[in-house]
Amino acid sequence: MTEFFLIAAVLYLLIHLYIFSGLLKSFNLKKTKDLPAFVSVIVAARNEKDNIVQCINSLKELTYHKGKFEIILVNDKSTDDTKNLMLDHTKGLPQFVVIDSRSTESTNLKGKANAIDTAIEISKGEIIMTSDADCIISKNWITETVSYYDDKTGMVCGFTNIKSDKSLFEKVQAIDWVYLLSLASGSSGINQTLSCIGNNLSFRKSAYDDVGGYNGIDFSITEDFALMRAIHKLKKYKIKYPVNPESVVWTEGCSDFKTLYKQKKRWFKGGLKINLLGYCMGFELYSMNLALFFGWIFLPLPVYLFVILIKFISELLLIIPVMKRLNLIKLLEYYIFFEIYFAAYGLLLPLTFITGHKIEWKDRKF
Repeated sequence: MTEFFLIAAVLYLLIHLYIFSGLLKSFNLKKTKDLPAFVSVIVAARNEKDNIVQCINSLKELTYHKGKFEIILVNDKSTDDTKNLMLDHTKGLPQFVVIDSRSTESTNLKGKANAIDTAIEISKGEIIMTSDADCIISKNWITETVSYYDDKTGMVCGFTNIKSDKSLFEKVQAIDWVYLLSLASGSSGINQTLSCIGNNLSFRKSAYDDVGGYNGIDFSITEDFALMRAIHKLKKYKIKYPVNPESVVWTEGCSDFKTLYKQKKRWFKGGLKINLLGYCMGFELYSMNLALFFGWIFLPLPVYLFVILIKFISELLLIIPVMKRLNLIKLLEYYIFFEIYFAAYGLLLPLTFITGHKIEWKDRKF
């Protein structure tokens, strides 16, 4: 038992060092001066009456060249006042288009994937950018994101931060997102893409067409991840994940544990088709979280302390530089609380296999 956790700790550190080497590359990605001729921003919203107005207000502040971008708001079969709010708050603004998602869905085009595909079908942009209705968009989001596109780039992902000015629950979620997206950014730097997040995602329309769009990809409850995997599988395009504070998107954290459980279950089930690095990382994460919670029972104290120290060093190796770059370093005060939170849900997630295969999200079941 002791030998197992010592080996697991060393492997954990080595994997993080490997990903850190990719993170350094993501930190130093070069920009191009040849910006796309036209960009389409897509925001799909389902029953978001409480959030859509602040999202639209942030979209109004986007600074990309006038007449060189459009914003398509998709009402995804909302049963509340979302569509009326979209129409009211974009009236007289020619860059905004408000549409409904297509009414008929197919095997692969369901839910959010159907809504986004509906918008892409009418979009005019060379680059497609997506976000969510509960997000606030940085004003330089378009300019900064598309500046990473060269002829060989098919997708550029971005960081999303959780607004964490209120509760401890928000703060630990914010650190969680920093860590997980740091893993994603680092893995992209070594061409081992682990994940992306759809509320700060962009891709070439030609790359989308090359994989057949969402209709050409097996349906996934994490459609953003499925699209990333499909584009990566082509081996035709680069996928970049810059650490750029000017392209950050801000979102709300989960308001309670029930919502958090649904989110994590969706991500976990959707991420089961991850690559070998992801499976190795998942096994290591589970082992180290197990050690944190229960290692003091079955490990000699010096070994337990060594394993936990390696765990902390490995994770902070990624978290600290990203927090500094994104001006989130104050969150480090809550790192110990994050470790408890992270280990707890990390150990419980595999149990979702026992609770059934159905996923509930945005009042839908998949």
